[in-house]
Amino acid sequence: MTTATADAPAPMTAAQEWRAHWPKVLSGMIGMSFYAMVNYSFGQFIQPIENEFHWSRADISLGITIFNIIPVFVGPFVGVLIDRYGGRRIGLPGMVLAAMAFGALSLADGSITQWSLLWFQLSIFALAIKTTVWSLAISRLFTAGRGLALSVMLCGSAVAQGAAQIVANTLIEQVGWRGAYQGIALGWGGLAILLVALFFHDAPARTNSAGQSTQSSANLPGLTIPQAIRNRQVLRIAASNLMIAIIGGGITVHMMPILTQTGLDRSSAAQIAALSGVAGIVGKIFTGWLLDRYKSDAIPFFGQIGSVNGYAMLLNLFHAKIALVIGMLMTGFSSGAQMQVTAYFITRYAGLKNFGKIYATIGSMLMLGASIGPWIAGTIYDTTGSYQALLMTAIPAALIGVVLMLGLYLATWIWLRDTAQGRHI
Repeated sequence: MTTATADAPAPMTAAQEWRAHWPKVLSGMIGMSFYAMVNYSFGQFIQPIENEFHWSRADISLGITIFNIIPVFVGPFVGVLIDRYGGRRIGLPGMVLAAMAFGALSLADGSITQWSLLWFQLSIFALAIKTTVWSLAISRLFTAGRGLALSVMLCGSAVAQGAAQIVANTLIEQVGWRGAYQGIALGWGGLAILLVALFFHDAPARTNSAGQSTQSSANLPGLTIPQAIRNRQVLRIAASNLMIAIIGGGITVHMMPILTQTGLDRSSAAQIAALSGVAGIVGKIFTGWLLDRYKSDAIPFFGQIGSVNGYAMLLNLFHAKIALVIGMLMTGFSSGAQMQVTAYFITRYAGLKNFGKIYATIGSMLMLGASIGPWIAGTIYDTTGSYQALLMTAIPAALIGVVLMLGLYLATWIWLRDTAQGRHI
C-alpha cells in the first residue's frame, strides 16, 4: 500500500522554500534585469545617436520597436520550449547570445537597415531570457511563498529601470555611446551569465510510487490553451497589459528626453529617472507581500492607479522639480506592481500546466504594446516638437487599463456570489 508521504510529500512553508531556493531567485532576478536593461537604457542613447546620425526619433525608436514586437509572434513558441525543456536549458545559452548581440549594437554605421537588423538579431536571442523563463522556474519552486518570490525575481526589471539611467549615462559621457553598449554587455551581461550558470536550476523532478514524474506539465493543475482563450479573467489580464504597455512603453523609453524637455540637464534627469527603479522594487515586493497575505484581486487596481497620477505630474504643470520626482516614484511603483500581478494571476487563473505558453502569450500583449509605444511617442515628438500630447493621452489610456484590472476583481466577486447562491452548476 502506497503511503501518502511517498506520493505527496508534506508541503514546505514559505520560510523553508526561501532557505532552499533563494540563490535561484537571486540569479533569476539578475537574468531578468539584463533583459529589462535593453528597454530601460534605450532612452539614454536617443540623443547621442540622433546627434551622430541625424535620424528622427521615430527612426531611432524603430530599433526598440523591433525588439519588442518580435516576441509578439515568436514568444508563444518559445513558451512551448520552456515548458518542455525548462528554464536553465533555454536561459543560459540565451544569456550568452543576448549579451553578445547587445554589444553588437555598437557597430551601427548610420544605416537604418543595418540598425534594424542589429535589433532583429538581439530580439531573437533575447527571447530566451524573457520573463517567462524565470517566472516558470520560480513558480514551480515556490508554492506558499510564490507571490513574494516572484516579486523579488521580477525586481530585476526594477533594478535595471533604476540603474540603467545612471550606468548608461555615465558610460556614454566617459566612453561614448558605442563604448556604453559594449560596457553594459560585458559588465552587466557577464555578471548575469555567471550567476545563471552557477545557481539557476529548475525544480528537481519528483516521482511517485509508480515511478511517474509529478513535475511534468501533464501532472500540474491548470487550463488548456482553448480554455485559457475563453477565460474571462485571462482575457482581462491580456487586455489590461496591452493598454498599459502601449502607454508605459512609450513613456519609459523616452523618459530621458521627457525630463530634459522640462529644462533639466542630463545628469539631473538621469538621477530622477533612476528613482523609478527604486519605486519599482518597492512596488513589486509590497504587492507580492499583499498577494501572499490577502489573495485579493483588488490589489492590482490600487497598485496601478498611481500611474495615472504619475503621468499628470510629469506634465510639469507646477514647474517644480519635486513634482517630477513624485511623478517618477508613482509611475515606477505602478510599473513594478503591473508585472508582478500579471505573473501571479496567470498562476492563479491559468495554473502551471501550460504556464509557459499562456504567460508567453499574455506577455506578447505586453510586448506588442511596448513595441508600438516608443514609435508612437517618437512620432508625437517629431510632429509636435513636445511630449506634452503624449502625456495628455497617457492619462485616460492608463485609466482604461486600470479599470480593466478592477473588472477582474468585480468579475471574480460576482462569480463567487452567484456560485454561493447556486446560480452556477
